[in-house]
Amino acid sequence: MIIKVKKCNLRSTPDTSKKNVVIVLSEGDKAMIFNTKLVKENLWYQVRTPMYIGWVSASLTILDEKSIDFNLSDLIYKKVSFDLNNYYPAKYFNLYQKIKNYYSEKEFNALFLNMKDIKPEGKYLEKLVFTASPLSTKKQNKQHKDWVPILVNEESIKKGKDFYEEHKQYFEYAEKETGVATSDIIAILNWESRLGKYKGEYDVFKIFTNQYFHIDEIEFELFQTGHYKKDGAMKKTDALKRIKKIKKRAFNNFSQLLIQAKIRGFDPKTVKGSWAGAIGIPQFMPASMKYAVDGDKDGNVDLNTIPDAISSVANYLKKHKYKERGREYAFRRYNPNDMYVRGVNLYSEKFLISSVLE
Repeated sequence: MIIKVKKCNLRSTPDTSKKNVVIVLSEGDKAMIFNTKLVKENLWYQVRTPMYIGWVSASLTILDEKSIDFNLSDLIYKKVSFDLNNYYPAKYFNLYQKIKNYYSEKEFNALFLNMKDIKPEGKYLEKLVFTASPLSTKKQNKQHKDWVPILVNEESIKKGKDFYEEHKQYFEYAEKETGVATSDIIAILNWESRLGKYKGEYDVFKIFTNQYFHIDEIEFELFQTGHYKKDGAMKKTDALKRIKKIKKRAFNNFSQLLIQAKIRGFDPKTVKGSWAGAIGIPQFMPASMKYAVDGDKDGNVDLNTIPDAISSVANYLKKHKYKERGREYAFRRYNPNDMYVRGVNLYSEKFLISSVLE
């Protein structure tokens, strides 16, 4: 891992003693990290320059991960084993800082000991490559289709009515508690997972570990292998901005998954979801799990159970100004896509009309 430094002291030990200065590094000097150490919550890098070895404070450096000189066979995600803390010290440090009020350092480190949890491979690698590709936007646009007639039709409305009759008590309770219409709750559950039929079988922990730690390397390999030269590829500057947003979302969702796991008492590695990391019947992203509630009052919140899914959707819409700013505003907070809002709104209206006509 390469860093660029601000003008700073290279030290023989990771502290600010005046007696341990080896040499003063100039602005823009580069050094290679080969060790890290946390001292009183301050991260230090042990680095090698062309002439010296010593320690610099991480706060005085800029990670320059793209400047690593390596062959494709040396990519970290392809290694048989690796230590995330050593290879991605800044990312590792930042994630721990976000959740340190909930995890000891020992507990945090233990999360990343098993290679199968942190190494991109199989279907996880395929999805990560797709996500990182400068061609992914073009491919998604090509695959675009109007889901409204697929998810809003006579058959789906009938299934929704049957679903309502089977779980009527939980819908009535949720509507009474939140003021959110039953038809709107069912409309969202229909769109998100077809009333629980499609919830996803991906390990959410691994999805976000891969996106947060490894996506830069995947993007770099795609660059090295000519994907930016292909027809329809994004410009590299635009692609990197997009990757930055993906990493930011991954950081937020990953940290919230870990925090909610500690608060609610579940193992974050057991959570299943879609390839994008959405969880359960309502397809909540981990960042939305704070809105999940216990619909059947069994003492546990489980988004794979129908009562909890119903109450959680209702609570989410209520918390996002369903009453104050209207149902479509709240729908858009759930998913800002125009087709989504149109489809959910239409299903809800058709469900109501169908119920009235009976």
